Amino acid sequence: MSSEKEILALEDKRFAAMIGGDWKTVQGLAHDQLLYTHSSAITDTKATWLESMTSGKTKYRSASFTDRKVRMIGDAALVTGAAAIEAEINGQPRSLRLKFLNVWTKTPEGWKFVAWQSTSQPQ
Repeated sequence: MSSEKEILALEDKRFAAMIGGDWKTVQGLAHDQLLYTHSSAITDTKATWLESMTSGKTKYRSASFTDRKVRMIGDAALVTGAAAIEAEINGQPRSLRLKFLNVWTKTPEGWKFVAWQSTSQPQ
């Protein structure tokens, strides 16, 4: 499997785990140095990001993607694209339309998700 296909498969696995509440898989895919910057400009660490989902504060309902591209640069994979995410945040339903950049890094334990940055698209 090419690295690009491997990264997209990991992306799909991560979102399926986030939607399905498989926190062990989510935690295993996330790098200890994860920085997750939401479209609201709030930045979570691995611990605070996982806590927001495991506590039920953030519930991901569905996610679909378009224009995903993977660029391999050394031991990093940069993924860009557009996302349509249905979520519930603090009990309020949200329809998120985002452009995103996320980064995976190759570690001795395999690829780990290390960064997410998203920006809202105009509705």
